[in-house]
Amino acid sequence: MSEEKVKLQLNDNALNPVPEEERRPWWEITFVTSGFCLAVSGMFAGAAIAAGLTIQQVIAAILIGNLVLALYGGFTGGIGAKTGVSTAMLSRYAFGRFGSLVISLLWAITLVGWFSVQTGFFGQTIHAMFPEGGFLTSAPVAAAWGGALMIFTAYFGFCGIRFLSNIVIPLLLILSVVGVVKSISYVGGWANIPQEVADPMTLIEAVVLVVGTFAVGAVIQPDITRYAKSAKDAWIAIIIGMVIANGFIIFAGAITARAMGTGDLPAVMLQLGLGLPALIVLIAAQWTSNDSNLYSASLSVSNMIRVERSKVALVVGIIATILGAAGFANYFVNWLSALGVAIPPIAGILIADYYFVHKQNYRFGKDTTYNALVWPAFIAWVIGILAGLYVQWGIPSLNSLVAAFLAHWLLFSLGKSINLQMSSGTVKEKEDGF
Repeated sequence: MSEEKVKLQLNDNALNPVPEEERRPWWEITFVTSGFCLAVSGMFAGAAIAAGLTIQQVIAAILIGNLVLALYGGFTGGIGAKTGVSTAMLSRYAFGRFGSLVISLLWAITLVGWFSVQTGFFGQTIHAMFPEGGFLTSAPVAAAWGGALMIFTAYFGFCGIRFLSNIVIPLLLILSVVGVVKSISYVGGWANIPQEVADPMTLIEAVVLVVGTFAVGAVIQPDITRYAKSAKDAWIAIIIGMVIANGFIIFAGAITARAMGTGDLPAVMLQLGLGLPALIVLIAAQWTSNDSNLYSASLSVSNMIRVERSKVALVVGIIATILGAAGFANYFVNWLSALGVAIPPIAGILIADYYFVHKQNYRFGKDTTYNALVWPAFIAWVIGILAGLYVQWGIPSLNSLVAAFLAHWLLFSLGKSINLQMSSGTVKEKEDGF
């Protein structure tokens, strides 16, 4: 193997299309995508909608919400499989070479922020479940060793995340099913699950909540599916990951909340005497989702500065873990949620640009010429954000995505018809990755 190829592999092809010989089978992509989806936050979302809807409505909200996620996650993931590059790299065409730096910065801040928040949450949850566990289960220390686990797999990139997912995801799903079945049995069967609604909400409100559990994750699917062998494999992985895996974890939170009074499945399992399985579910659910946050953040940073992706994951991961362990990350939650409004429109722009503006004609690597800044993309981005904030019907994240999609496509079509300059200058790529 040449020195250049070894260098590219160490950097996890952060700035280059994944070679065909490194593509993985559909089931491995499915496990990675499912691991990204299976987070404890999904359980709490399930508990929230269970308080406001009947069981039948809960199931409907979960299906509709995750079908929405699978739809735009499938389109972006399909682009990743066809091009072999990350979301940050795709934005070089849609937003321009310099414009992509803005998108990469947004991804990095959002994903590192959530990594920090989830690491702190992990430490707090471990302490709440095992308050008598001593030093290792104190909130700051648990956050530190939990963060170290997540950094470890993110450091090794897709290979590390894939290895963990192949082992952990089947076990996590089996133990989660056991926990849900035990909860139902505890109350005497399905017929005895309480049916009353404590805090009524509309079906649309519940769907919005479901979509919110993975709105960002659906946009950054190319970071994972660039390792898929085909767009079809990417679609299969995303449909299974979102409709089945994400749907199940939300449903688990809803059912345990109705049966046991809390949607926290690990806590329920502990209450039922399943101490070790509860610990495994908690660690696995947070590990397999949060390492993907850090991994995608490191890909975004690599698009901004020429630093090896693994080193970015290590340094940024340590800083974010310290913030999470110290409790500082809790102050960022509202700000991070506000940033999340800006994410779905980017998916609409990427989809419009690849399929309709460039007609699936992207190329990457040395000597590729990009536009410096693409103005229609930024105008469409603003339009999408405004649609998400101010359109009062439907699903806000979907409204913003569709509005940005249409705006980007129509602005380009209009500009082309009147011979209007749509970008500012060009930039030629002088280096080929690392």
